[in-house]
Amino acid sequence: MSSGAYGSGRLSREDYKRQKDLEAARKAGTAAPERDAEGNEINPHIPEFMSKAPWYLDTGKAGLQHQRKAAQAPSSSSSWYRRGERVGAAPTKFRKGACTNCGAMSHKTKDCMERPRKKGAKWTGTGMMADERVERVELAYDAKRDA
Repeated sequence: MSSGAYGSGRLSREDYKRQKDLEAARKAGTAAPERDAEGNEINPHIPEFMSKAPWYLDTGKAGLQHQRKAAQAPSSSSSWYRRGERVGAAPTKFRKGACTNCGAMSHKTKDCMERPRKKGAKWTGTGMMADERVERVELAYDAKRDA
């Protein structure tokens, strides 16, 4: 019986035995190792669960390409941006929705980088700070977590 009689994924007993003998010969070094689509040798000692691509990445060709990190276009996340730069003049009185500590509209009290005041700008009306520049920065997963 041929492998086509059982469907696409099933092998006959003879084909399965031949495949296992070839696999054993490759591990012993008597047969040439399998090559991937790029022409690189595939180590026969790599377990099948690692060398076999998942169904959603399977191309039908042998190889370890699914294990390699996908190439990404270089991002501009390494470029410098003006973080925390003051924009405009400081306000003269407290504005609704501003930080209660320093009076800036660009952040809330919880996110304020000024030292905590005993009585903030909301209650005293003094020590008002100008708004900060806020830029939208798109960072990748790793870049967000870099220290």
